[in-house]
Amino acid sequence: MNWEIISRFILPPLVGAVIGYFTNMIAVKMLFFPHEAKYIFGHRVPLTPGAIPKGKARLAKSAGIIVQNELFTREDISGKLLTEEVEKPIIDRVMSILGENIKDTGAVMIGSREKFDAFEKNVVDLLTEKIRDAIKRMDIPGTVKKEGTAMIREQVMESTLLSLVVSDRLIERIMSRVASTMDDFIEAKGTEMIHGITASRIHDLGERTPLYVLEQAGYDSETVRAKITAAYRESIVNAVNSALRRINVAQVVEDKINSMSVEELEKGVMQVMKTELNMIVNLGALIGLVIGSINIFI
Repeated sequence: MNWEIISRFILPPLVGAVIGYFTNMIAVKMLFFPHEAKYIFGHRVPLTPGAIPKGKARLAKSAGIIVQNELFTREDISGKLLTEEVEKPIIDRVMSILGENIKDTGAVMIGSREKFDAFEKNVVDLLTEKIRDAIKRMDIPGTVKKEGTAMIREQVMESTLLSLVVSDRLIERIMSRVASTMDDFIEAKGTEMIHGITASRIHDLGERTPLYVLEQAGYDSETVRAKITAAYRESIVNAVNSALRRINVAQVVEDKINSMSVEELEKGVMQVMKTELNMIVNLGALIGLVIGSINIFI
């Protein structure tokens, strides 16, 4: 092949491609290299360190702001947690738990059946004490005496014969005896009776499901599901807002990037941008090839 043809038509595009390739490759390398500033006779060598090591602090700050404002927003996080794929299994699980036996569910939550039985006994004892104290404060014997006395007097006043036989003193003595007997009975047997009734009711309740209890209170399963869903959504929004108020995402990202060595940062960038950076290098070769080819005709 004639050297003139080679030098005129082949070398210019080839040289342009090589220059473009290596120029862009050097530019890409200079994003990271050198990792540290170089000095000659106490003067820093221009273009050292590389662009990214030199602007690492600014890059970290900018990345933190972008992540916080654009990539890690309250709306994005809440939206992900409120999608049907995430929400439905959680609500379904809650409804499933509400449909299980209270005693069995309680045993699982507390840790064992023995612990639940002990918890149930404590509840019964506490309710027994509270009910007994409430009954004492109500003064049932005193109320019975007062109301009974009034009723008997009314009946006696309506009957001439009774009014001759039954005096106010007799009524007072009878009702005082009734009230005293009732007070003694409550004191002696009240706690035992209250405890027995309370234990029976709590035991029966433990054999039911929470859904059954809610249905007895007027809430069907669909209403319960709707309320649980609403509570879940409100809780998610509040939890995300509360968490992001406490966590400075921008600062976390900035500190994380600043704590990375240049080598780690380079490795991370290359893992994400390797294809694109190689494309830039190859594009430099292509542009050099095109420019070299144009020079043939100038």
